Order: sequence, then C-alpha cells, then structure tokens
Amino acid sequence: MFRIGCWSWSHVCGVVFMAVMLFFGGCGGNPAAPMAAAEPAPERVVFVSSAVFTGDFGGAAAADGVCSALARAAGLSGAYRAWLSDDQGHSPSTRFSHTQLPFVMTSGVRVADDWSDLTDGTINNPIVVDEWGEQPGTVPIVWTGTTASGQPFGETWACDGWADGSADAAGQVGEFDAIDHGWSASRSVGCDQLGRIYCFEQ
Repeated sequence: MFRIGCWSWSHVCGVVFMAVMLFFGGCGGNPAAPMAAAEPAPERVVFVSSAVFTGDFGGAAAADGVCSALARAAGLSGAYRAWLSDDQGHSPSTRFSHTQLPFVMTSGVRVADDWSDLTDGTINNPIVVDEWGEQPGTVPIVWTGTTASGQPFGETWACDGWADGSADAAGQVGEFDAIDHGWSASRSVGCDQLGRIYCFEQ
C-alpha cells in the first residue's frame, strides 16, 4: 500500500471521512446544528396613502394606479388596488380577492384576520399607517364611496365617478382612525376637500 510518511492513504481517507461526518452530522443529522428560519405566514399589506387628492382623481382604475405607484416607491412588492367604489358598479366586493389571509399594515399591525373579518363592520386596528410605515398627522378622511362591507355606498356619493372636484359634488369618506363602520363609511363631504385612499395588496 502506498504511504506518505507514516500515514497510509486508507488512514488519511478515514480521517477525512470522519471529519466530514462530524461536520455535517452524519446520516442522523446533528441536533445542535442551526435550523433554517421558518417562512413567515403569508399576509396581505394594507396602507393609507401618503398622498392626498380632491375627489376628481379619475376613478377606481386611476386610484389603483396611485396605490401601485406608491407601493413601488416605498419598496413594497405585490399588486395593489384602492378600496373604492364608483358609479359604474365597481367596488371592493367585486374587484378584490376574498382572501383567507390576514391584512396587516406596513408596520406589521393586523387590520383584519381575513376578507370576512375585514368586511364584518369592524376592523381590529385603524388603518393609520402609510406606505412608508408613517402615520399621517393631517387629513384623516379617506375617499371610499364604499360601505364597511365593501359594497358601493351609492352612485350619488362618488364625486360623479371621481371626476368632479367641486364643492357642489359629494363623496363618501372614511376616517382612518376609526375601527367601526366609520373606517370606510363615516360621512359625505364636498369633493373639493382633500382625502386619502386606502390601498390593499391583492
């Protein structure tokens, strides 16, 4: 058998094999070895827009675009839609995924356990955090035109299809610091006022 000094190749291979087995824990695995972190539970992100608008922002599709742009700018992944109804029959009840996943703010605080919990008339915590994880200090009203169940509030409460920014038109708003039905359907205001938009990941 070939030798290197006093060591044979068979002895060297045996030592190397034992070292490898000790490092990787052998066939049974090393109970002290670090385990990979578990994947976090999937969830859907919701935020109130940092930007404010009068009621003529252009409708549900335009508001979806606002939500997507704000999310991208803040480094949020996923597709986003606005919690908004219009005079064409569009509403969260028809436009949103009725997911069984929880809704959480960008701060990680849970808003609702799933779609059913979101639309049962109350939410767990008010949606007071924007896409950057900050709480706006002004303009607490949010354009919705939507009941707390995700249904259209009424055709006359959507700033004429979210195309009229005058004081003569009216729009239904929510209050971002509310957890009862008022988070989505608090009151109507003139469409010349400034309001925010709720954005939900789909």
